[in-house]
Amino acid sequence: MEKLNIKIPISNRLYPMYISASEEKTIRLSASRIQKMLKSLKDRYSVKDDQDLLAMCALQLCVKIEKLESSYMETNKRVIMDIENINKNIKEIF
Repeated sequence: MEKLNIKIPISNRLYPMYISASEEKTIRLSASRIQKMLKSLKDRYSVKDDQDLLAMCALQLCVKIEKLESSYMETNKRVIMDIENINKNIKEIF
């Protein structure tokens, strides 16, 4: 697997990374999304401190992750219940 040395800009700093080539697109897109979030937060709240902006960005991203995980768990519960009901119906037939 090919490894790349790249530099990712986040909040006026460059972060060197040593990554696999297959991860490059995802990492660059993620960094771009972070930059857009930082700009949006800066414009919306008139916050000047980069650390505050990064903290707000981290919080928003974690909230999204929590919501997705919660939704995933609920979906899994429904799928398991549906499978159990299907199995029960099959057993009743036979």
